[in-house]
Amino acid sequence: MPLATDSPVAYAPEVSTTTLPAPAPFATEYDAVVAAIGTYIASGRAGDSSLMRPSFLADATMVGHAGGELFTGAIERLYEWIDANGPAPDLVTRFASVDIHETIAVVHLEAERWSGKFTGTDTHMSDAFTLVKTAEGWRIAHKIFHWYAQ
Repeated sequence: MPLATDSPVAYAPEVSTTTLPAPAPFATEYDAVVAAIGTYIASGRAGDSSLMRPSFLADATMVGHAGGELFTGAIERLYEWIDANGPAPDLVTRFASVDIHETIAVVHLEAERWSGKFTGTDTHMSDAFTLVKTAEGWRIAHKIFHWYAQ
């Protein structure tokens, strides 16, 4: 049985700080790259291409397979598709990989439960994006995709 003492129990003082240490440079770049792709995801969910436009270079391109057909061309085709397809509120995405090399990045994104006028109710897509770091931040230069058959 423990013995009672006259001295109270002493605990270490709580440590609190109002500022956090600066994130590592890689973490900052990672967050910025993921945020650029996040605008693409938000656009898909909302069915509104205006949300993603600032994250793409003006002369960005895309290429990919959908419905057994090869699509290629200017990124404007993606904007038109997003707006015409409409919202995909149940869209679920996962970053399969994010590779950053100084001023370039490659992102692999898996998207499931994409819905809308053109996709039906439960489409799965694989996307890969190349990004470049500009004076304004990370911008998407190219999107390549595969739209899986339902």
